[in-house]
Amino acid sequence: MTSMINLLTVVGSQRRNGNSYSLAKAVLDSVDAEYEIVQLADREIAFCNLCEKCISDDCVLEDDFNEILDKMKHADGLVFVVPKYIFVASKFLCFLERLNTIDHIRKHAGYERTFQNPDYTLFTEKPFCLFVTSATGEVEKQTLEIVVDYIEGPGLRLIRYDKRPFLGVSVKAGDRKGEVLGNKQGIEECRRLVDKLIDSIKK
Repeated sequence: MTSMINLLTVVGSQRRNGNSYSLAKAVLDSVDAEYEIVQLADREIAFCNLCEKCISDDCVLEDDFNEILDKMKHADGLVFVVPKYIFVASKFLCFLERLNTIDHIRKHAGYERTFQNPDYTLFTEKPFCLFVTSATGEVEKQTLEIVVDYIEGPGLRLIRYDKRPFLGVSVKAGDRKGEVLGNKQGIEECRRLVDKLIDSIKK
């Protein structure tokens, strides 16, 4: 790859090297960017304990969250790939909670005060895009809206797709590992969205 654009992909699946990972790798191998894939299935992500020490310092929990956050800060753009279970993967939601808690604590200087630093954001309009995998390819609009709202909370900026469901690409992945690789149309739609993400970074 000759491009200096650096993308970080966070795969929210709780299954290592599952369809969400296979989709991400197939798409990113085909675009003009350097990339790294972080699988939350490989990482320890603890629940926030509301200690509020992140007001002025890194999160004190001794897990992999701070490392991933640092990678996010240094990337030019972000790709989130998450499977739809009953809702979406709980480990991914835990990760988003940690992101939003830091943003909230620093904005409000803790939970007992309000609007101490209302303009604070963990990120400043860093672009991201979203793929959601499921056995059927169907995902409720409300599910996408909630996930996007959580991701945008710390100041990230959504790059929308130009086809329904617009907030991201919903991909039929099947149930068996690797089955998503047979969905050439889904892979192509994700590739087009990542190209749109890259174009937004170049502007």
